Amino acid sequence: MCKFSELFSPSGTAVKTTTMTLLACVLWLPLMTPAHAQEGEARYISDVLHVPLRSGMGNQFRIVHRGLRSGTQVEVIREEEDADGNAWTLIRPPRGEEGWVQNQYLLNQPTAAQQLEAAQTRAQRLTNEMRALERTITELRGENSTLEQTLAALRSEHQGLQAEFEELRNVSSDALNLHQQHQDLNEAYQMLQTRADVIQAENEQLRNDRRYYEWMFGGGILFTGVILSLILQAIGKRRRKSEWG
Repeated sequence: MCKFSELFSPSGTAVKTTTMTLLACVLWLPLMTPAHAQEGEARYISDVLHVPLRSGMGNQFRIVHRGLRSGTQVEVIREEEDADGNAWTLIRPPRGEEGWVQNQYLLNQPTAAQQLEAAQTRAQRLTNEMRALERTITELRGENSTLEQTLAALRSEHQGLQAEFEELRNVSSDALNLHQQHQDLNEAYQMLQTRADVIQAENEQLRNDRRYYEWMFGGGILFTGVILSLILQAIGKRRRKSEWG
C-alpha cells in the first residue's frame, strides 16, 4: 500500500518522483478500497484458495468456517470497521453460520476463473447452437431441394392431366356428335323400317291380289273348258243323229 510519508521525505523531494508516487497511490486507492456493501447484496470470494470466516472483526476471533473456496457466492448482512480502521463484512455463506471476513477478500463479481469458465461454457453452447443451426440449414436445403423436385413433378403431372383433360373434352365433343349421329341414323332407320313394313304390306297385298286373279283366271278357263266340252259333246250327238236319220 502507498505511504503518504514518502512524499515529503528529504530524499524524495524531486518533483518527478513525487508525481509518480501520487499517480501510483491514486491508481491503487480504488483497488484497495472496496465499494460500500448493502444488506442482502451478493459478493464473491476473491481468487485465493480459501478465506477463513471468523466470529468477529479481527484475526483474534475464532474461525467459524475453516475456509470459503474462491468464487463462493455469499450474502452481505452488514459492513463495519474494526479498531484499526480495517473494513470487515458480516456475510452469510450458502451453508453454515454467519461470520466476518475482510473486505479485501470480497469481489463485486465472479472471479476471473469463473468468468472464464462461464465464457467457455457460453462459447461451447454457442458453438453447439451454431452447429445445430448449420445442420438445420443443411436439412432445410435438402428438404427445399426435395420440395422443388416434387413441385417440378407435380407441374409435369399437371401438364399431363391438362393434356388428358383437353383430349377427353375433345373426345366428349366427338362422343356428343356421334350420339347425335346415332340418333339421326336411328330415326332414319325407323323411317326406313316403316317404309319397309309398308312396302312389305303392299307386296303382300299384291301377292294376295295376284293369287285372286290367278284363281279367277283358272276358274274362268276351267268354266270355259267345261262349256266347250259340253258344246262339243252336243255337236257330236247332233252329227251322229243326222248320220243315223
